[in-house]
Amino acid sequence: MYLHGIILSWLGDPPTSLDRRSFHVNKLRSSFSDPPQCQDLATSAVTSRIALDMECPSALDRTPPDRCRSKFSGFARPSKPRSAARQVSQPGPEPKGFAMAHRPRQVSSQLKGATIGFVAALALLAVSPSPGLTILQPNAEIRQTVPEFPSGDGGSVAKPAYRVGPQWHVLDWAPGPIAAVTQAAGYDTVVDGRTEKKIFVSTGSNPDVGTADSVNNVSVSVDSGKSFLTTKPDRPEMALNFGRLQDGILIAIDFIPEWADDSHTAVNIITRHSHDGGESWQIRKGLFRPPAGEEFGGMNRGLRVHRRPIVLLDGTIMVPAYTSYKSDKGRGASVILESKDGGESWIQRSRIPASLTTNEVGWSYGTDGRLVAALRTGEVPPRLVTSYSDDDGRTWSPATPLRGPDGNQIVGIDPDIVLQPNGIMVLATGRPDDRILIDYDGTGQTWDAEEVVFANAPSTTNNGRYDGSSANNSLVNVGANRTIFFGDKCHVWGCGAYDNQFGVFAKYLSIVTPGVGKLDLATQVRSGVGGVSGDFAKPDKRFPETRPEGAFDGSSAPHSAAVLSARDGVAPTMVVKLDQPYPVSRIGLMLGTGQPLDATVSLSADGHTWSDPVVTARGTHDHALRYTDFSAIDAQYIKITASAGTATPVTELEVYTADVQTFENEPVFGVPRGFTDAKHAWTTDVSETPGTTALGGFRSRTALRLWDKWEDDNATATKMSADTAHQTVSFDWGVTDHRGPFVVEVKGHSGGSTTTPWRFRIVDTKPAQTIEVHDGTKWTALGTLTKRVELFQWATVTIDATTTEAAITVNGQRLTTTKRAEAAASLAGIAFSTGDPIAYGPTFYIDNLRVAGA
Repeated sequence: MYLHGIILSWLGDPPTSLDRRSFHVNKLRSSFSDPPQCQDLATSAVTSRIALDMECPSALDRTPPDRCRSKFSGFARPSKPRSAARQVSQPGPEPKGFAMAHRPRQVSSQLKGATIGFVAALALLAVSPSPGLTILQPNAEIRQTVPEFPSGDGGSVAKPAYRVGPQWHVLDWAPGPIAAVTQAAGYDTVVDGRTEKKIFVSTGSNPDVGTADSVNNVSVSVDSGKSFLTTKPDRPEMALNFGRLQDGILIAIDFIPEWADDSHTAVNIITRHSHDGGESWQIRKGLFRPPAGEEFGGMNRGLRVHRRPIVLLDGTIMVPAYTSYKSDKGRGASVILESKDGGESWIQRSRIPASLTTNEVGWSYGTDGRLVAALRTGEVPPRLVTSYSDDDGRTWSPATPLRGPDGNQIVGIDPDIVLQPNGIMVLATGRPDDRILIDYDGTGQTWDAEEVVFANAPSTTNNGRYDGSSANNSLVNVGANRTIFFGDKCHVWGCGAYDNQFGVFAKYLSIVTPGVGKLDLATQVRSGVGGVSGDFAKPDKRFPETRPEGAFDGSSAPHSAAVLSARDGVAPTMVVKLDQPYPVSRIGLMLGTGQPLDATVSLSADGHTWSDPVVTARGTHDHALRYTDFSAIDAQYIKITASAGTATPVTELEVYTADVQTFENEPVFGVPRGFTDAKHAWTTDVSETPGTTALGGFRSRTALRLWDKWEDDNATATKMSADTAHQTVSFDWGVTDHRGPFVVEVKGHSGGSTTTPWRFRIVDTKPAQTIEVHDGTKWTALGTLTKRVELFQWATVTIDATTTEAAITVNGQRLTTTKRAEAAASLAGIAFSTGDPIAYGPTFYIDNLRVAGA
């Protein structure tokens, strides 16, 4: 028997009501006249995704190409049938369709030739299978990992929110080389006009025993953790006890000290200093003796330093450690060490009182000015306890159980704590798994949320439950509302299940405060649509991050600030000009990093006439932003006035508008707050990147992204609002792929039910887009734009509607209609979608959304 067939000989689009793959299967099966064997080949060719119906996306060359379709023909003379039984693959999840996305055009011809040969080969094999060959049957499916896309409701705009993800690799080695016990730290620099954090991630490659010396791998990022291009083995420094002195010198304190004498009465704490950003290190050994009346107990080399030094304004270095004194009779203790001479000598500043053994410490200042410490206990399994200090670590409250949102004491090890610049506290711990706890008020007294960040255990029995990660994790702030979680994939004693393949990952934690109208001051100033001026201190070469833009760079580090200073008793000021007037209703302000400072904030529409202060700070000791809400004032200028005769660091400034959803204060890769019924729509802050469909925001970092790569569904997002008879909606609209129409709907209510009275559609036509309106039955043209909205450009869209008439304006061109899709007694919001009918491929962006009732 000869097999003749024309594969993909049709050019027409499948009906939109059918799944494209099913359509192709049916079409191709009907092309063959010798069922069922030939039809099985057709199904196999389609379901195994052999370059069917290839598509050339527009993102690469930013032109809107037509879909590329290719005809393939196959002719094969099969060999004689063999008697071996055909083996059928096991069923798996159904593929979502196939598209050659993000490939250059010239690849199409290469794929075409290769595919012709491949299809012919499959035809031959399909009728003459060999032993051991897996052939797909009509009901066989291909396993495919489908990412979990954000969907559903985004929560209340009046409440904080968080999201975990995405995840990327810091290092990912082949089986064998050890990299575990992740520690991370960083400091601020300036790269291309932006404040970036240089981050060091150290991992151990030594056995996890008390007698082993630390052997470190150090990976370095110069772009706030987005990429780690270098990893050096056998490094002396580690990121566990990393800090920066008041003169800009970096320090890294060794985890394990050395005995200072043969009788083991003292240790040398080893502090490494770097004057060149961590490229090289000089050793400084500082003697530490236990307090009077105490002697070291049985711990090898006396103590362990753990973690995160804090440098006070007077230069004092404080760092936690754990040890065991003879008087403790085998019980371990957590203490605070201090050095007033840069590590030349050390004393014990305090001991954290606890009724049981404690060791590892994570700590941070809270929003109330107190130090918060989380300690690991010596229990089995280990648990966490917490203690507080009101006097910079000189004295501590007795340790008490650290309880999660459910009221139970947290089980875990190696706690790490950071206070985000926005005042939200995050704690990392693990074992089992890697987890975070979130305290929205930043005091560390109650923990509002707990989330698993990484789970990798190979089994649920005995110690296998703990083998999926060492649970030695670290947190690094990289924005006002963003922290990176660093962790590893297994420990030296628990990596056998993964063939001893070690690796280190990073994950974003986006944790935001209430309020959705945050303005992106940094981007406005950097792009030139906004500005900043004032009385500033002279630049300091040691701290390039100290500059006017430091006031809104998202960092609360001590020198990432605009320092206000003036002579002759004049009160220094700083004025920020916004890109346009806004009804400003909220200010976030952080002065310095713990020292008492004064300042006021006033607003102006014209830069000349100023309001009474809307914020007054008197003697505040800030460790994070403090937020002040007030009745909205129309303003384009923000002025901060500091006290005369005092250098005042404005560490962070945030400005919020009352009537715009800017998406700047939303968890990234999550459904924005205030939105409902979202599918394939999320907040993104990936800036415009050549060769991709990323666009970022309009004059900002962040926008709502509608991303559609489905042929049986759309990307949608709805924002409902209060009922009104007259509603005005405006937003900035960006497009990076317009293979389908952009649909915007005005929502309303009638008789207690939600209706859609107005439906508009922007269709990509030549020479410019066509605006269409739906009358409840069909789409009809309303008009054509006089100027085309090009790819990777933004357009301003406004919809002014009542229950009987509506007007849509695109870049100033207004089109009016009375054709309603449905009746409505009131108007109540807006909805966005990527297509009607369902279309494949479009990507749209929404930014600066205003919904207002008359």
